[in-house]
Amino acid sequence: MKIRQKFGFYNIIMLITPIFLIGVISVLFVFLFVMKFPVEEFSVTRAQLLNPVTLIRSAGQFISANPGSVIYVFWWAILCISAIAVPTTVITRIMSKSLTEPLDTLTKSVENIKNGRLNFEVMGSDYDELNALCEGFDSMRRALLASRRREEELKEEQKLLIANISHDLKTPVTSIKGYIDGINDGVADTPEKLAKYLSTIRSKADAIESLANNLRAASVTEKAEELCTGDIRELLYDILDSYRLDLEACGIKVTTDFAEGELIVRIDGKKMKRVFSNIIENTIKYRRADSQSLIVRAFAQDGSVYIHFTDDGIGIDPAQLASVFDIFYRADTSRTSLIQGNGLGLGIAKGIVEAHGGKIWLTSAGEGKGTTAAISLPQYKEESNEKDFNNRR
Repeated sequence: MKIRQKFGFYNIIMLITPIFLIGVISVLFVFLFVMKFPVEEFSVTRAQLLNPVTLIRSAGQFISANPGSVIYVFWWAILCISAIAVPTTVITRIMSKSLTEPLDTLTKSVENIKNGRLNFEVMGSDYDELNALCEGFDSMRRALLASRRREEELKEEQKLLIANISHDLKTPVTSIKGYIDGINDGVADTPEKLAKYLSTIRSKADAIESLANNLRAASVTEKAEELCTGDIRELLYDILDSYRLDLEACGIKVTTDFAEGELIVRIDGKKMKRVFSNIIENTIKYRRADSQSLIVRAFAQDGSVYIHFTDDGIGIDPAQLASVFDIFYRADTSRTSLIQGNGLGLGIAKGIVEAHGGKIWLTSAGEGKGTTAAISLPQYKEESNEKDFNNRR
């Protein structure tokens, strides 16, 4: 109920209640008065009733003849005043309490929030306006509580990320130092061994550089900058060709299933190539011993171009699918899933795809059953002569 309506209701009660009580009291006292005193002696004509002076004189004469009647008149007046004062006071107190209680609750809530205490609930009010205020305040409290919990989660995730990065850096650095010591100690005593040692050192340095690039990419907001228009299949053929030897070395055969007709998109080819690279590297990294295939599909549907990468690798627990793109997310090392690593690649990929107005998601039937990485990008409708991503990388 609104405050104005509630106050109107209380005003009606404050008006009716005293009238009713005074009526009851008056009837009772008239009955007692008639039974106690000789009221027939108080004879007043109709003309005297219309003349206040005559009426008062007659009443004075009756009281003089019956002094005890004053007590009855006195108590009648006291009870009539009480019939007005008591209901008015009670109803006013009820009105005041109904207003001050939610306000006191909000005041205490402000103090709780000020002191960092958020585990409480703001109760509502019978008044619509105050109830809306209480609900809004409690909604703000819940948002602050969720923000604090998320902040605490991020702190834990950042600590875990730092530990993971420290481990990922320590491993290649230790390996590099070992091979350098081997060269200095003369272990690489043939040109073949020296070339192998130097090749290993280079690969470990490349791993460190890749990690540093991922960290840099994760620290900035991804934007689609050097946009160009072209057929997405050109970029897919190019990226698959660059990973051909790596995939063959792992025994993975690539099968392409591209729709006929042009699949025109407008994207930053260099950054989208990073997305595709991340997905293919995950296919290599998280393959099973008997993994054999990577199927890449591309097709247009409902105004979007879809790219699917389907492997037969270790898969991922469906319960983890909603979290794999969190920038600091990393699964427990005891679980074999696509989200192992330093927790950066898929988060970066998501930022790039969304910067192009697209979406990226993973699907998997479970661990050991492979994974599909799916990307959707807006299909470019307008005609353009600029259809070569390779010249824009």
